[in-house]
Amino acid sequence: MQFLIAFITLLYVLQILQYRIGWDKIKSVNRQAYTPKVSVVIAMRNEESEIIRLITDLKKQIYPTDKLEFILVNDHSTDATLELLQQSAMDNLQIVNMPDGEFGKKNAIKKAVVLAEGEIILATDADCSFLSTWAQTMASYFEDSSIKLVSGPVGFYKQKGVFQSLQALEFSSLIGSGAGAIGMGSALFCNGANMAYRKDIFLEVNKFENDTAASGDDVFLLHSVKAKYPNSIAFAKDENAIVITEGAQSIKTFINQRKRWTAKSSAYKDWASIYMSYLVLFVNLAIGFLFAMQFFYQQYFELFILFFIAKFIVDLFLLYPVLRFFKRTDLIKWIFPFELFYSFYIVLIVALSFTKSFEWKGRTHKK
Repeated sequence: MQFLIAFITLLYVLQILQYRIGWDKIKSVNRQAYTPKVSVVIAMRNEESEIIRLITDLKKQIYPTDKLEFILVNDHSTDATLELLQQSAMDNLQIVNMPDGEFGKKNAIKKAVVLAEGEIILATDADCSFLSTWAQTMASYFEDSSIKLVSGPVGFYKQKGVFQSLQALEFSSLIGSGAGAIGMGSALFCNGANMAYRKDIFLEVNKFENDTAASGDDVFLLHSVKAKYPNSIAFAKDENAIVITEGAQSIKTFINQRKRWTAKSSAYKDWASIYMSYLVLFVNLAIGFLFAMQFFYQQYFELFILFFIAKFIVDLFLLYPVLRFFKRTDLIKWIFPFELFYSFYIVLIVALSFTKSFEWKGRTHKK
């Protein structure tokens, strides 16, 4: 058992070191003279509280008006989302209503992309905020004709409290790991709150109709692009491209969200993503096992301390530059206590995601 745990530790350390190397290899690219036709696509359901702020952010985009369009898809909202959208005065705004019998984010995005006039699709969520430079920065990466998809940085609003801090730290680690993997030429995942891709590539490789997961519009597309066009994915490591969203405001919402995120991993077909998913699970199972065993056997105490410190150091090595990029170095103090908490929490979430249903946008989805 000790040899197995040591082996798992070695694999994890090597993997995180690779992500740090990948993060350092990524350079920002911002070519302001390059302005292709861009279609911003947003699927929304029951987002009445976000519409005014969202429209304001969209209007602020510094980009030629004749080369920028917004396609907002209303997925059968039961609140005032549609009415507020219809009151928005924007010449380059197209509002699309999902017809009866069609629903869900994947279908909404597919419908929007088919209607889009832009050669570049820029996707985000209704509850996100972004700078006026967002569209231009993300689009600039496509001046390189070899780039098919760009994953953008996503952060959380600064909110006080342990709960919000731990959420922001976990989310930063996911964004940093995803970026590092892209930097090493083996993309694993991205976030649909901030991503861009060529329309023709989406139409060519999109396989939403072949998977049953409620979410995953981002990761499954990335995996399809990676499979057919290796080395065609970039990460926008640029502060002007950062999208900000809000963390879960309650424990129930948080667990429900993580169950949704984890459930889609069962449909992964990308071997690198499958490997990393299992490696993270086994590492955290090992921490939980060692933590429990030290209370019964003295020899496990030293092993637990060594394992814990090794994981903490390598995680800090990756997270420090990521947190600096997001200007969230205030979260560094939470890394040490988070290491132990995360080990128990992630195992619980994995178990729940494969045994319990989850709610999303007022709909219940079963695993």
